Amino acid sequence: MRNFAILAKKTPSAHTISGTVMLDQVPVTCAIIETPDPEFRKDDPKNEFNVLVRVRAFSLNYRDKNRIFTMAVKGSENGFYVVGSEFVAEVLDVGHGVTGLAPGDRVIGNNSYPSSGWDGLAPGIPTNHASKEVQLFHQAKLIKIPTSMPDEVAASFSIGAQTTYSMIRRLEMFDGANVLVTSGKSNTSLFAINALKNHNVNVYVTSSSRRFLCELEQRGVKQMFVVPPECRNFVEHSEIAEKVMPSGGFHFVIDPYFDLHLSRVLDAMAIGAKYITCGLYDQYLKLIQQPALPKYGTGRELVTAMLKNLQINGNCIGLTSDLQKAIGDFDAGALDVIVDSVFSGSQISEFLDRTYNSKDRFGKVVYRYV
Repeated sequence: MRNFAILAKKTPSAHTISGTVMLDQVPVTCAIIETPDPEFRKDDPKNEFNVLVRVRAFSLNYRDKNRIFTMAVKGSENGFYVVGSEFVAEVLDVGHGVTGLAPGDRVIGNNSYPSSGWDGLAPGIPTNHASKEVQLFHQAKLIKIPTSMPDEVAASFSIGAQTTYSMIRRLEMFDGANVLVTSGKSNTSLFAINALKNHNVNVYVTSSSRRFLCELEQRGVKQMFVVPPECRNFVEHSEIAEKVMPSGGFHFVIDPYFDLHLSRVLDAMAIGAKYITCGLYDQYLKLIQQPALPKYGTGRELVTAMLKNLQINGNCIGLTSDLQKAIGDFDAGALDVIVDSVFSGSQISEFLDRTYNSKDRFGKVVYRYV
Protein backbone atom coordinates (compact mmCIF):
# COMPACT_ATOMS: atom_id res chain seq x y z
CA MET A 1 0.00 0.00 0.00
CA ARG A 2 1.00 3.64 -0.50
CA ASN A 3 1.70 6.22 2.22
CA PHE A 4 2.39 9.94 2.01
CA ALA A 5 5.35 10.32 4.35
CA ILE A 6 7.79 12.92 5.64
CA LEU A 7 11.39 11.74 5.49
CA ALA A 8 14.12 12.34 8.06
CA LYS A 9 17.24 14.23 7.03
CA LYS A 10 19.25 11.13 6.07
CA THR A 11 16.53 8.80 4.83
CA PRO A 12 17.71 7.23 1.57
CA SER A 13 15.91 8.86 -1.35
CA ALA A 14 15.33 5.58 -3.20
CA HIS A 15 11.63 6.27 -3.65
CA THR A 16 9.88 6.39 -6.97
CA ILE A 17 8.12 9.62 -6.00
CA SER A 18 9.74 12.19 -3.72
CA GLY A 19 10.31 15.93 -3.47
CA THR A 20 11.51 18.66 -1.15
CA VAL A 21 9.56 21.78 -0.16
CA MET A 22 10.62 24.72 2.01
CA LEU A 23 8.10 25.20 4.84
CA ASP A 24 8.78 28.17 7.12
CA GLN A 25 12.43 28.13 5.99
CA VAL A 26 12.78 24.43 6.84
CA PRO A 27 13.49 21.93 4.02
CA VAL A 28 10.88 19.16 4.19
CA THR A 29 11.23 16.06 2.04
CA CYS A 30 8.11 14.06 1.28
CA ALA A 31 7.69 10.76 -0.55
CA ILE A 32 5.23 8.05 -1.44
CA ILE A 33 6.35 5.04 0.61
CA GLU A 34 5.23 1.50 -0.12
CA THR A 35 4.50 -0.72 2.91
CA PRO A 36 2.66 -4.06 3.30
CA ASP A 37 -1.12 -4.05 3.59
CA PRO A 38 -2.45 -4.77 7.08
CA GLU A 39 -3.77 -8.28 7.64
CA PHE A 40 -7.53 -8.63 8.14
CA ARG A 41 -9.13 -11.88 9.20
CA LYS A 42 -12.84 -11.28 9.61
CA ASP A 43 -13.28 -14.47 11.62
CA ASP A 44 -10.82 -13.25 14.26
CA PRO A 45 -12.86 -12.16 17.34
CA LYS A 46 -10.75 -9.00 17.68
CA ASN A 47 -12.05 -7.88 14.27
CA GLU A 48 -15.73 -8.36 15.11
CA PHE A 49 -16.47 -4.63 14.89
CA ASN A 50 -13.59 -3.62 12.61
CA VAL A 51 -13.77 -2.29 9.07
CA LEU A 52 -11.05 -2.62 6.41
CA VAL A 53 -10.91 0.39 4.07
CA ARG A 54 -8.89 1.66 1.13
CA VAL A 55 -8.21 5.41 1.24
CA ARG A 56 -9.14 7.16 -2.01
CA ALA A 57 -8.05 10.70 -1.10
CA PHE A 58 -6.77 12.65 1.90
CA SER A 59 -5.84 16.13 3.07
CA LEU A 60 -3.56 17.78 5.61
CA ASN A 61 -4.63 20.23 8.31
CA TYR A 62 -2.79 22.87 10.32
CA ARG A 63 -2.36 20.29 13.09
CA ASP A 64 -0.15 18.18 10.78
CA LYS A 65 2.56 20.84 10.67
CA ASN A 66 3.84 19.94 14.14
CA ARG A 67 4.26 16.30 13.09
CA ILE A 68 5.84 17.30 9.79
CA PHE A 69 8.42 19.52 11.48
CA THR A 70 9.07 16.99 14.25
CA MET A 71 10.06 14.43 11.62
CA ALA A 72 12.01 16.88 9.45
CA VAL A 73 13.93 18.46 12.34
CA LYS A 74 14.09 15.88 15.13
CA GLY A 75 13.22 12.54 13.55
CA SER A 76 15.45 9.50 13.51
CA GLU A 77 18.21 9.85 10.94
CA ASN A 78 16.76 7.43 8.39
CA GLY A 79 13.10 7.17 9.35
CA PHE A 80 9.82 8.40 7.93
CA TYR A 81 6.48 9.52 9.34
CA VAL A 82 3.14 8.98 7.58
CA VAL A 83 0.87 12.03 7.88
CA GLY A 84 -2.71 13.02 7.20
CA SER A 85 -5.73 14.22 9.19
CA GLU A 86 -8.75 13.66 6.94
CA PHE A 87 -9.63 11.02 4.37
CA VAL A 88 -12.31 9.44 2.27
CA ALA A 89 -12.15 5.67 1.85
CA GLU A 90 -14.00 2.74 0.33
CA VAL A 91 -14.98 -0.17 2.55
CA LEU A 92 -13.23 -3.38 1.51
CA ASP A 93 -14.45 -5.78 4.18
CA VAL A 94 -16.16 -5.79 7.59
CA GLY A 95 -16.17 -7.90 10.73
CA HIS A 96 -19.18 -10.04 11.54
CA GLY A 97 -20.47 -7.60 14.18
CA VAL A 98 -20.37 -4.49 11.98
CA THR A 99 -23.73 -2.90 11.21
CA GLY A 100 -24.61 -0.10 8.81
CA LEU A 101 -21.48 -0.49 6.65
CA ALA A 102 -20.79 -2.87 3.78
CA PRO A 103 -18.11 -3.35 1.10
CA GLY A 104 -18.35 -0.61 -1.51
CA ASP A 105 -19.60 2.09 0.90
CA ARG A 106 -17.64 5.33 1.03
CA VAL A 107 -16.74 6.58 4.50
CA ILE A 108 -14.95 9.41 6.29
CA GLY A 109 -13.61 9.62 9.82
CA ASN A 110 -15.92 10.17 12.79
CA ASN A 111 -13.88 12.24 15.28
CA SER A 112 -16.53 12.20 18.02
CA TYR A 113 -15.31 13.85 21.24
CA PRO A 114 -15.36 13.75 24.27
CA SER A 115 -16.93 10.30 23.82
CA SER A 116 -16.47 7.88 20.94
CA GLY A 117 -19.90 6.45 21.67
CA TRP A 118 -18.40 3.00 22.23
CA ASP A 119 -17.27 1.67 25.60
CA GLY A 120 -13.50 1.30 25.78
CA LEU A 121 -12.86 3.06 22.47
CA ALA A 122 -10.83 6.26 22.67
CA PRO A 123 -12.56 9.44 21.47
CA GLY A 124 -11.23 11.91 18.92
CA ILE A 125 -9.54 11.67 15.55
CA PRO A 126 -9.37 8.08 14.20
CA THR A 127 -5.81 8.41 12.88
CA ASN A 128 -2.86 10.78 12.55
CA HIS A 129 -1.83 8.80 9.46
CA ALA A 130 -4.80 9.37 7.15
CA SER A 131 -2.72 8.87 3.99
CA LYS A 132 -2.12 5.15 4.73
CA GLU A 133 -3.86 3.63 1.76
CA VAL A 134 -5.23 0.55 3.52
CA GLN A 135 -6.36 0.86 7.13
CA LEU A 136 -8.39 -0.89 9.78
CA PHE A 137 -10.87 1.09 11.90
CA HIS A 138 -13.50 0.34 14.50
CA GLN A 139 -16.93 0.95 12.98
CA ALA A 140 -17.61 3.79 15.46
CA LYS A 141 -14.67 5.69 13.93
CA LEU A 142 -16.29 5.82 10.50
CA ILE A 143 -19.42 7.36 9.05
CA LYS A 144 -21.01 6.66 5.68
CA ILE A 145 -21.33 9.55 3.22
CA PRO A 146 -23.97 10.10 0.51
CA THR A 147 -23.33 9.75 -3.21
CA SER A 148 -23.82 13.52 -3.55
CA MET A 149 -20.48 14.16 -1.80
CA PRO A 150 -17.50 13.96 -4.19
CA ASP A 151 -14.24 12.42 -3.00
CA GLU A 152 -12.42 15.76 -2.96
CA VAL A 153 -15.06 17.24 -0.65
CA ALA A 154 -15.21 14.14 1.53
CA ALA A 155 -11.41 14.19 1.98
CA SER A 156 -11.72 17.76 3.29
CA PHE A 157 -14.80 17.40 5.44
CA SER A 158 -14.86 15.59 8.76
CA ILE A 159 -12.75 17.64 11.20
CA GLY A 160 -13.78 21.07 9.91
CA ALA A 161 -17.47 20.20 9.71
CA GLN A 162 -17.67 18.36 13.03
CA THR A 163 -15.77 21.13 14.83
CA THR A 164 -17.65 24.11 13.45
CA TYR A 165 -21.08 22.53 13.81
CA SER A 166 -20.21 21.78 17.44
CA MET A 167 -19.15 25.38 18.08
CA ILE A 168 -22.25 26.85 16.46
CA ARG A 169 -24.51 24.46 18.39
CA ARG A 170 -22.88 25.35 21.69
CA LEU A 171 -23.10 29.11 21.10
CA GLU A 172 -26.92 29.01 20.85
CA MET A 173 -27.13 31.98 18.50
CA PHE A 174 -30.12 34.27 18.23
CA ASP A 175 -31.53 36.08 15.20
CA GLY A 176 -29.82 39.33 14.29
CA ALA A 177 -26.69 38.63 16.35
CA ASN A 178 -23.29 40.02 15.38
CA VAL A 179 -20.96 37.04 14.86
CA LEU A 180 -17.22 37.48 14.41
CA VAL A 181 -15.20 34.73 12.74
CA THR A 182 -11.47 35.39 13.14
CA SER A 183 -8.81 34.34 10.59
CA GLY A 184 -11.57 34.31 8.02
CA LYS A 185 -9.58 32.48 5.32
CA SER A 186 -8.45 29.55 7.49
CA ASN A 187 -10.07 26.20 6.71
CA THR A 188 -11.96 26.05 10.01
CA SER A 189 -13.24 29.59 9.57
CA LEU A 190 -14.38 28.90 6.00
CA PHE A 191 -16.44 25.98 7.29
CA ALA A 192 -17.95 28.24 9.96
CA ILE A 193 -18.77 30.99 7.48
CA ASN A 194 -20.53 28.58 5.14
CA ALA A 195 -22.43 26.93 8.01
CA LEU A 196 -23.55 30.33 9.34
CA LYS A 197 -25.45 30.97 6.10
CA ASN A 198 -28.15 28.77 7.67
CA HIS A 199 -28.58 31.23 10.55
CA ASN A 200 -30.14 34.69 10.57
CA VAL A 201 -27.04 36.50 11.87
CA ASN A 202 -24.63 39.23 10.78
CA VAL A 203 -21.31 37.56 9.95
CA TYR A 204 -18.10 39.57 10.20
CA VAL A 205 -14.56 38.29 9.68
CA THR A 206 -11.06 39.45 10.49
CA SER A 207 -8.14 38.78 8.20
CA SER A 208 -4.60 39.96 7.49
CA SER A 209 -5.49 41.14 3.96
CA ARG A 210 -8.46 41.82 1.69
CA ARG A 211 -7.61 38.85 -0.51
CA PHE A 212 -10.76 36.82 -1.31
CA LEU A 213 -13.04 39.60 -0.05
CA CYS A 214 -15.48 39.04 -2.94
CA GLU A 215 -15.55 35.28 -2.36
CA LEU A 216 -16.32 35.75 1.33
CA GLU A 217 -19.02 38.33 0.65
CA GLN A 218 -20.64 35.87 -1.78
CA ARG A 219 -20.81 33.44 1.16
CA GLY A 220 -22.74 35.85 3.36
CA VAL A 221 -20.00 37.82 5.10
CA LYS A 222 -21.30 41.29 5.90
CA GLN A 223 -17.89 42.90 6.30
CA MET A 224 -14.21 41.95 6.45
CA PHE A 225 -11.93 43.81 8.87
CA VAL A 226 -8.24 43.83 7.96
CA VAL A 227 -6.52 43.77 11.35
CA PRO A 228 -2.72 44.18 11.35
CA PRO A 229 -0.60 42.40 14.00
CA GLU A 230 0.20 45.70 15.71
CA CYS A 231 -3.49 46.24 16.54
CA ARG A 232 -3.54 45.00 20.13
CA ASN A 233 -7.24 45.61 20.79
CA PHE A 234 -10.01 45.11 18.23
CA VAL A 235 -12.14 47.81 19.81
CA GLU A 236 -9.49 50.31 18.69
CA HIS A 237 -9.87 49.26 15.05
CA SER A 238 -11.62 52.16 13.33
CA GLU A 239 -14.00 50.07 11.21
CA ILE A 240 -14.98 47.79 14.10
CA ALA A 241 -15.56 50.83 16.30
CA GLU A 242 -17.73 52.42 13.61
CA LYS A 243 -19.67 49.44 12.25
CA VAL A 244 -20.11 47.07 15.20
CA MET A 245 -19.68 48.84 18.52
CA PRO A 246 -22.76 51.12 18.16
CA SER A 247 -24.92 47.96 18.28
CA GLY A 248 -23.16 46.74 21.44
CA GLY A 249 -20.28 44.76 19.93
CA PHE A 250 -19.92 41.14 18.86
CA HIS A 251 -22.43 38.80 20.48
CA PHE A 252 -20.54 35.66 19.42
CA VAL A 253 -16.93 35.00 18.42
CA ILE A 254 -15.67 31.88 16.64
CA ASP A 255 -11.89 31.76 16.83
CA PRO A 256 -9.58 29.00 15.51
CA TYR A 257 -6.48 30.52 17.19
CA PHE A 258 -7.02 31.77 20.74
CA ASP A 259 -3.37 32.80 21.16
CA LEU A 260 -3.78 35.26 18.27
CA HIS A 261 -7.15 36.77 19.13
CA LEU A 262 -8.67 36.12 22.58
CA SER A 263 -7.13 39.00 24.50
CA ARG A 264 -7.64 41.38 21.55
CA VAL A 265 -11.35 40.73 21.03
CA LEU A 266 -12.73 40.88 24.59
CA ASP A 267 -13.32 44.65 24.70
CA ALA A 268 -15.16 44.44 21.36
CA MET A 269 -17.64 41.87 22.72
CA ALA A 270 -21.12 42.76 23.93
CA ILE A 271 -22.26 42.32 27.52
CA GLY A 272 -23.02 38.63 28.07
CA ALA A 273 -21.40 37.62 24.77
CA LYS A 274 -19.97 34.17 24.08
CA TYR A 275 -16.52 33.34 22.72
CA ILE A 276 -15.48 29.89 21.54
CA THR A 277 -12.14 28.60 20.28
CA CYS A 278 -10.95 25.28 18.86
CA GLY A 279 -7.19 25.70 18.66
CA LEU A 280 -3.97 27.66 18.89
CA TYR A 281 -1.57 29.00 16.29
CA ASP A 282 1.77 28.44 18.05
CA GLN A 283 2.06 24.67 17.62
CA TYR A 284 5.56 24.46 16.13
CA LEU A 285 7.43 27.81 16.21
CA LYS A 286 9.81 26.81 18.99
CA LEU A 287 10.45 23.46 17.33
CA ILE A 288 11.80 25.14 14.17
CA GLN A 289 13.41 28.04 16.07
CA GLN A 290 11.11 30.69 14.59
CA PRO A 291 10.25 33.93 16.43
CA ALA A 292 7.49 33.60 19.01
CA LEU A 293 4.13 35.30 18.58
CA PRO A 294 3.61 38.85 19.83
CA LYS A 295 2.44 38.89 23.44
CA TYR A 296 -1.04 40.38 23.18
CA GLY A 297 -2.20 39.53 26.70
CA THR A 298 -2.20 42.23 29.36
CA GLY A 299 -3.16 40.16 32.39
CA ARG A 300 -6.60 41.73 32.60
CA GLU A 301 -8.47 39.22 30.40
CA LEU A 302 -10.31 37.48 33.22
CA VAL A 303 -11.24 40.81 34.77
CA THR A 304 -12.78 41.91 31.48
CA ALA A 305 -14.61 38.60 31.10
CA MET A 306 -15.94 38.92 34.65
CA LEU A 307 -17.10 42.53 34.36
CA LYS A 308 -18.83 41.90 31.04
CA ASN A 309 -20.31 38.51 32.02
CA LEU A 310 -18.59 36.93 29.05
CA GLN A 311 -18.60 33.20 28.41
CA ILE A 312 -15.20 31.89 27.27
CA ASN A 313 -15.50 28.40 25.82
CA GLY A 314 -13.04 25.84 24.54
CA ASN A 315 -14.14 23.32 21.96
CA CYS A 316 -12.50 20.06 20.89
CA ILE A 317 -14.04 18.66 17.70
CA GLY A 318 -17.70 17.65 18.27
CA LEU A 319 -20.34 14.95 18.59
CA THR A 320 -21.39 12.34 16.05
CA SER A 321 -24.66 14.25 15.74
CA ASP A 322 -22.73 17.39 14.70
CA LEU A 323 -21.07 15.48 11.86
CA GLN A 324 -24.38 13.90 10.85
CA LYS A 325 -26.02 17.31 10.70
CA ALA A 326 -23.19 18.70 8.57
CA ILE A 327 -23.41 15.76 6.17
CA GLY A 328 -27.18 16.20 5.98
CA ASP A 329 -26.81 19.92 5.24
CA PHE A 330 -24.30 19.19 2.48
CA ASP A 331 -26.58 16.57 0.96
CA ALA A 332 -29.46 19.06 1.04
CA GLY A 333 -27.37 21.78 -0.62
CA ALA A 334 -27.23 23.87 2.57
CA LEU A 335 -23.47 23.61 3.19
CA ASP A 336 -20.81 24.64 0.70
CA VAL A 337 -17.34 23.10 1.10
CA ILE A 338 -14.48 24.96 -0.56
CA VAL A 339 -11.83 22.80 -2.24
CA ASP A 340 -8.90 24.77 -3.60
CA SER A 341 -7.20 22.08 -5.70
CA VAL A 342 -6.63 18.35 -6.17
CA PHE A 343 -3.28 16.65 -6.84
CA SER A 344 -2.37 13.06 -7.68
CA GLY A 345 0.41 10.83 -8.93
CA SER A 346 3.85 12.43 -8.79
CA GLN A 347 2.49 15.81 -7.63
CA ILE A 348 3.36 15.27 -3.96
CA SER A 349 5.67 18.27 -3.50
CA GLU A 350 3.12 20.44 -5.32
CA PHE A 351 0.45 19.13 -2.95
CA LEU A 352 2.53 19.92 0.16
CA ASP A 353 3.59 23.32 -1.17
CA ARG A 354 0.05 24.34 -2.09
CA THR A 355 -1.30 23.20 1.28
CA TYR A 356 1.00 25.36 3.38
CA ASN A 357 2.82 27.95 1.26
CA SER A 358 0.42 29.39 -1.30
CA LYS A 359 -1.00 32.74 -0.25
CA ASP A 360 -3.63 32.47 -2.97
CA ARG A 361 -4.94 29.15 -1.63
CA PHE A 362 -8.66 29.32 -0.84
CA GLY A 363 -10.03 26.17 0.75
CA LYS A 364 -8.66 22.66 1.25
CA VAL A 365 -5.97 20.98 -0.86
CA VAL A 366 -6.49 17.28 -1.57
CA TYR A 367 -4.25 14.45 -2.77
CA ARG A 368 -6.02 11.62 -4.60
CA TYR A 369 -4.65 8.10 -5.08
CA VAL A 370 -5.05 6.97 -8.71
